Amino acid sequence: MSLDTSRPDSAAADHLPALDALRGLMRRYTTDHLVGVSPADFQARLTGLIGTVDSQVEGYDDPARQRDLSIKFRFGHDHDFGSFRLDGQMGERHLELLAGFADRLAALPMDLTGKRVLDIGCWTGGTCLALAAMGAEVVALEEVRKYASCAQDLADAFGLSGRIRVLPMSLYELTAPEHQDAYDYVIFAGVLYHLTDPVLALRLCFNALRDGGTCLIETAGIESEGSECRYEGAGVFHAGSRAELSRSGWNWFLPSALALRRMIADVGFSEGHVEGLSDNRLLAWARRDAHTDMLRAGLSVPQVR
Repeated sequence: MSLDTSRPDSAAADHLPALDALRGLMRRYTTDHLVGVSPADFQARLTGLIGTVDSQVEGYDDPARQRDLSIKFRFGHDHDFGSFRLDGQMGERHLELLAGFADRLAALPMDLTGKRVLDIGCWTGGTCLALAAMGAEVVALEEVRKYASCAQDLADAFGLSGRIRVLPMSLYELTAPEHQDAYDYVIFAGVLYHLTDPVLALRLCFNALRDGGTCLIETAGIESEGSECRYEGAGVFHAGSRAELSRSGWNWFLPSALALRRMIADVGFSEGHVEGLSDNRLLAWARRDAHTDMLRAGLSVPQVR
């Protein structure tokens, strides 16, 4: 199994033709395509969520120890709804990541007709909408309940309740039989470094895939030629303020490219590739040929499939 951890040529990395195609697909999600809700009510519902503070719906014992983003509602990604526009916390990153998987890694086809996709950490649903526009049937996970609700409401408003199903749950709860050997693709973007157990998380992604399925990974990482993970910890913040509930951070483990590549191999994937990008992010794909066991010694959940 190859340990390819190359860094792409910057000019090639910046050329993402799939991005324009995705922008075109997203134009179908405007208020003139709504189903069962008026444009005015739809706009009022969405804009009324922005900035609301609600920890009770999440069931936290101590909100002060939770992420600001989990307490205060922020829309995930930019979206032009035609009659109004929302600027999201992460801009067009949802489309840029899918384009990266398609163009940089050549691991995601633009036509997903007939494919089942698991979208992990969907936030307010931008990636779900894009995947559905590409033809996929989407099951999405979002552990923050307010965001899971918003993402499902968006899907329903565009008549996609049969194509997009958003589950308010953690990846670590993805153990039911219906999610085993069930998906052609797992989109695992912007999540790994926010998890306390990246090895277990990758095993759960491996289990969810069908034989021949592909896991597409994007994560913050570190620059290192070795196999290393940096522990950052939940009390390190990078920007924003507590008073405004606008801080970023709450990261756990940030892997090097080689560390991520070894994790991919150790959980059972037979093929994979990791690229280090210029902004200390890692982009990767991993393919499951067949379900196989993994090392059980020291595994945090010994009975994980």
